[in-house]
Amino acid sequence: LRADAMAAVDSAAAQPALLRRHDTCHEDGVWSVAWTSAGKLVSGSVDETVKVWDGDLKAEGAPMGGHRLGVISAVPNSTGQWCACSSIDNTIRLWDLESRQLTRTIDAGPLEAWSLALSSNDAMVATGTHYGAVNVWGVETGDKMQALKSPQTKDQFVMSVDVSPDAAKYRVAAGTSAGTVTVYDLETGAVTSSFNEATGHAMPVRCAKFSHNGELLVTASDDMSVHVYDLKAQCLAASFTGHTSWVLSVDCSSDQRHIASGSSDQSVRIWDLAAKDCSHTFTSHNDQVWSVAYNNDGTCLAAGCDDGSVEVYDVSSL
Repeated sequence: LRADAMAAVDSAAAQPALLRRHDTCHEDGVWSVAWTSAGKLVSGSVDETVKVWDGDLKAEGAPMGGHRLGVISAVPNSTGQWCACSSIDNTIRLWDLESRQLTRTIDAGPLEAWSLALSSNDAMVATGTHYGAVNVWGVETGDKMQALKSPQTKDQFVMSVDVSPDAAKYRVAAGTSAGTVTVYDLETGAVTSSFNEATGHAMPVRCAKFSHNGELLVTASDDMSVHVYDLKAQCLAASFTGHTSWVLSVDCSSDQRHIASGSSDQSVRIWDLAAKDCSHTFTSHNDQVWSVAYNNDGTCLAAGCDDGSVEVYDVSSL
């Protein structure tokens, strides 16, 4: 009996848990959270600022302002030295995270930029447009290098983008307001994968994320589901349901065993890819969860909320 009791205690202690919470990270909704390679957290908010936090959610340096409307995406580069941000004001801004200085502003123009993704070589930024295209911008020059288009997405709002991690052959994923998911070859502009109707989502795709090996694409939708696409087999590999409202964000763990999702139902869920089931649910947020992000080793998960708070969870036991 004693051994059984100790085992039960050990099992309880090993469960995922809320590690830290900061109720007032921002004055408005936190639409973006992302970890740097050094373990710092970058957050972007509707309050028009970008902030940097240490592992204990203590602010590092002054907020970075300048956007005239809310920040949609704030993505650190591979070394954690700078970040790229997109805003409702249709600009892309690059910030030095050490000096807090603005190093470049790209005025994308009306309807030309929404959510943002950064290539792993830090050379390109991809942004979704309001008319179905994905724009690719050069970081060094600020020039638009390419516009990726497909007849399938014409006149659709590209709400989510991501760039695959495989630098030898970059691909760009786009999720739209119509529920379609398209993957492009960045070099040729050709469509390499297309999911709609039976395999796509029934409602807007709020977030799209490649797995760390680039073989899977995970999407979050207003239809309350999370889809996992196998890009080699060109099929829908799994569909996770359980959220009771829009799914706003997803991220993949570095070991590719788990997916995290944040929802308008105020919860964060962890999904087991092998078991195809929900392995844990966090319900400590008091408003919709706009963004979730694993740190580099997958031991911690951050979540940004519409009430301006940020939570960090210990998920090392999974």
